[in-house]
Amino acid sequence: MTKSQLSPLNFLELAGFGPEEILALASADKEADANEQARKNKSLVHLLPVAVSLRKDTSYALQLGQINPIPHFGFFGYALQSCSDLRQVLNLLLRYHPLIVRQDLRWELYEVDDWVAARFTINIGNPDQKRLMAELAFVSFFTMAKYLTGKVVTATAVHIKHSKPDYYKAYKKFLPTPLKFDQPYNQIIISKALLDVPVKMADPAGHVVFQQQCETMLRDLNRIENTSAAVRRLLIQAAGNFPNIDQVARQLHMSKSTLGRRLDSESTRFRIITEEVKNLLAKEYLTHTELTVADIAHLLDYTDTANFRRAFVRWNKIPPSEFRGITNA
Repeated sequence: MTKSQLSPLNFLELAGFGPEEILALASADKEADANEQARKNKSLVHLLPVAVSLRKDTSYALQLGQINPIPHFGFFGYALQSCSDLRQVLNLLLRYHPLIVRQDLRWELYEVDDWVAARFTINIGNPDQKRLMAELAFVSFFTMAKYLTGKVVTATAVHIKHSKPDYYKAYKKFLPTPLKFDQPYNQIIISKALLDVPVKMADPAGHVVFQQQCETMLRDLNRIENTSAAVRRLLIQAAGNFPNIDQVARQLHMSKSTLGRRLDSESTRFRIITEEVKNLLAKEYLTHTELTVADIAHLLDYTDTANFRRAFVRWNKIPPSEFRGITNA
């Protein structure tokens, strides 16, 4: 998996639309692509006006923001849910947003004194499409924040680039916070203290694994994955219960001998990749969690902590306790 599991059409299906219905309307759009596959891959920016037209409700993009997409984000969703607080969530969104949205849609974070601006930038679409996408993004921000923290996250203000629409009352319903229209940026102003609000499902050990998978997905985005990268991805996904070479070969739909030959052609071996992944995760656990060395050894499938210590020294020339002392100094 190199992208979010939630495509624009999947998202609209969650809202109750049939995919064929959406495709038909998208195809009728004067800007629609002649190529069928291109229509299927059409951005949510282009599909939102179709959805609004279908529902005959000008405020429908605001309503769509109440759909929580996180459970459908695959490993990126797990990474978000395992964050320790909202600051870590926002930083994760900033780095890995290409995994779930187009590059021309992004969140940026600006910290000034005791407040923070979460700014949403849209570099695609006409003014109406940008307006609808901003409405969806604003409500979605609060929906996801509530899902992650279990609390209603309040904002100091919401700044909106477009002018006040005729359906302004709907804004007050879905965004119960001070609203300012005709602003230079689309952004949500929140207190810096809110960044410390804990995530209810925080899992420091799991977060290391999920973030590493996101890093792999980001690195491999839009390029063909070679065999060693595929093996590395599967090992990171299975951290805590590492598969052997036979199991990995089956997951990659090839024989053990074929897998060995392909890795050999890439100047590596299964054992080397396994140790690279274990070392990577070990250093992440030591740096970013308070797990004991024994706990880390167990997570990395070592039945004996002493064996893990010896392996770590072989990889890094220092024992794990010393590594933790240096990185956390």
